[in-house]
Amino acid sequence: MKSIAKPTWPRWAVATLAGLGALLTGYITWAKLNTTQVAACTEGGGCDLVLQSNYASLLGVPLSAFGLGLYLVLGLVAVLPGLDRWRWQLLFGLSLVGVTFSAYLVYLLVFEIATFCLYCTASVLLMSSIFVLTLFAHRWEKPDLLVIGGLGVVLVAMAGSYGVFTLQSVNASGTVDYSTALAKHLRDSGAKMYGASWCSHCQNQKALFGEAERFVPYVECSPGGSGTPLSQECSAASIESFPTWDINGQRYTGEQPLAELAKNSGFSTQQRFKTSESQ
Repeated sequence: MKSIAKPTWPRWAVATLAGLGALLTGYITWAKLNTTQVAACTEGGGCDLVLQSNYASLLGVPLSAFGLGLYLVLGLVAVLPGLDRWRWQLLFGLSLVGVTFSAYLVYLLVFEIATFCLYCTASVLLMSSIFVLTLFAHRWEKPDLLVIGGLGVVLVAMAGSYGVFTLQSVNASGTVDYSTALAKHLRDSGAKMYGASWCSHCQNQKALFGEAERFVPYVECSPGGSGTPLSQECSAASIESFPTWDINGQRYTGEQPLAELAKNSGFSTQQRFKTSESQ
């Protein structure tokens, strides 16, 4: 496929973005290999959950390591001399593979792990930016061939992503959903959530657990409705506001993020991804 040369700045823009991506994925890979919590992410937070999940590795290798390799190859293709004839075709194909696989990662975040990961999102944006640069910052002589070639690359990348998902799903089968594991941990540890049926904040708190709401150790303090006396249990516990959490002898009032409940109750994020047992 022939193409018409343009100024060299897009090459260096691609190289810069690839360098940032390499630093990002390199750091994530290091954190995964050393079981270290990444910066700007609390225990139980999105990035922590992603790194602890079975989807974070493939055949024992951190998934971010594959991203690191792709970013390094993109950077080299962008700057190495002697590649002028095939440089942009290679950049287009490689970045399209990266974007397709990034779509798979987004699927995992939304539908499988069900969380938000700052680092994952940053990598998706970097790879997408590289792809946009290769697509629009270079004047392609035959865009119709580019579309045909791109479709082929997408199909191959999608097949590869499906294969990866299949392997990871086998490893992830039988794992416990985070909110379910946390709710059961709170219940088994003797924690209690005091609330009232008419309290909107209580409803919001329980809604954070999704389908695991039934496992939340909830205590109804106003069985008679708004304006009626507290239940005997809540009165004896001197509950004054809703919701109030009692965890390990400490009181926490107001809606609590799941990450805070996990931290305050000593819940390990590893528990989410252990094989579930009947309870």
